[in-house]
Amino acid sequence: MRIGIEIKAFKNNVTGVSRYLREILDVLQKIDSTNDYFLFECHCSDYPVINSHWKTVTTSWKLPGVLYQQLYLPFLLKKFDIDLLWSPEQICPIFYLRKIKVILTIHDLVPFHFHQTSRWSVTLIHKLFGLASIKAAAVLITVSDFIRVDFLSVYGAIFPAKRIVAISNGKPGWLLPSDYSPEKRRSFLFFAGNSEPRKNLISLVQGLEILFDKGIIVPLHIAGPGGWKNREFIHYCQKSRVRNHIHHIGYCYDDMLIEQYLSCKAFIYPSLYEGFGLPVLEALCCDCLVLTSSGTVMQEIAGNCALYFDPHDPKDIARIIESIFSEKFDRKKYLKNKNSVLQKYSWGKSAEGLLNVFENC
Repeated sequence: MRIGIEIKAFKNNVTGVSRYLREILDVLQKIDSTNDYFLFECHCSDYPVINSHWKTVTTSWKLPGVLYQQLYLPFLLKKFDIDLLWSPEQICPIFYLRKIKVILTIHDLVPFHFHQTSRWSVTLIHKLFGLASIKAAAVLITVSDFIRVDFLSVYGAIFPAKRIVAISNGKPGWLLPSDYSPEKRRSFLFFAGNSEPRKNLISLVQGLEILFDKGIIVPLHIAGPGGWKNREFIHYCQKSRVRNHIHHIGYCYDDMLIEQYLSCKAFIYPSLYEGFGLPVLEALCCDCLVLTSSGTVMQEIAGNCALYFDPHDPKDIARIIESIFSEKFDRKKYLKNKNSVLQKYSWGKSAEGLLNVFENC
C-alpha cells in the first residue's frame, strides 16, 4: 500500500499537532517496513527519515499551507499513485481525490465551540473546508473518547459513528530523577500552555486574588508562547493585585518543563476545553499533583489522579487551591494510582492503532 501523509504541520514546529505528528511518525518508521510512505510538505522541515520505505516530497513552490493542500497536493497524490492519505490537522484536500481514501484526525472542535477565541485565519479555513473535509474522509480519528462523543453530538447526522475511531495520544518518556523527593517541592503553582482565552487564565488569576484577600499568597509560573487574543489577559495581569506573584517564563523546552513540574506545589490547568490535555500526563510523569477543570477531557485522562474545580467559578478554583495547602491534605491519595493511568498512554499504542486503521481501510 502507498500511504501519503501531510506533514505541513512541521512548519510551526512548537504546536501540539506538530508534536503529535512527530511522535507517531517516529514510531511508524520503526514498526512498518511493509507499506510505502510519502511525506508531503510545503516547506522543508528536515524531518529525519530512517526507513528505506519512506520518502519525503517537498515542493519548491512557496505556497501558503492551505493553498498547497487544496490545489497542489492532489496533483502530487496522483503523481505518486497514493492509495491512502492521512491528514493529521483536521482539514484535508477536498478536490480531485478520486479513489484515494482519506484518514482525517480530529483533535478538537474548537472552531465550532470556541471560534471567537481562535485566530481569524483558522476560523476562516474551517468555515471553508471543515465540513467538506469531514464528508471527504473514509475514517475519522479522534484523540480521545471525549472528542468522539463531542463530534457525534455535532456531526452525528452526517458522519456514521462506526467510521470514527478514538486513538489516544501518548505520554512523554520522562522518568523521575534518582534524587527526586516530593519534600523538595516549593509553594508555587505551574501552568503550561499558551494564553489564548480558552485556557481560562483570567479565572485562575481571579482565584488567586480571592486567596490573596484572605492573606494567602500563591505564586504562579506560566510557561508557553504568548498565544492569540491574549491582550485582555495581559492587561488583567498588569492591573491585578497579585501581579507581583505571577511569573511569565516563556516557551520552555523539555528540560525546563520537567524542572517546573518537579519543583512546583501543583500543576494547574483551568482550560475550558481541550481535545486531549497532554500537560496533565506530563505532570503525572513528574509525580506532580494536578488541579484541573471538571466536565472536560481532563477527567477522562487523569481519572482519580487529579483534583477538579468548576473552571467558570473563580471561588471554586480558589477553594481547590487552598485545600492543597492544608496540613490535613493527603497528596499521596491523588498520586497513588498515577502509574496505572500513565500505562494506558503511549505513542507506541497510538501508532499501532493508526497503522491498524490504515490496513483496515
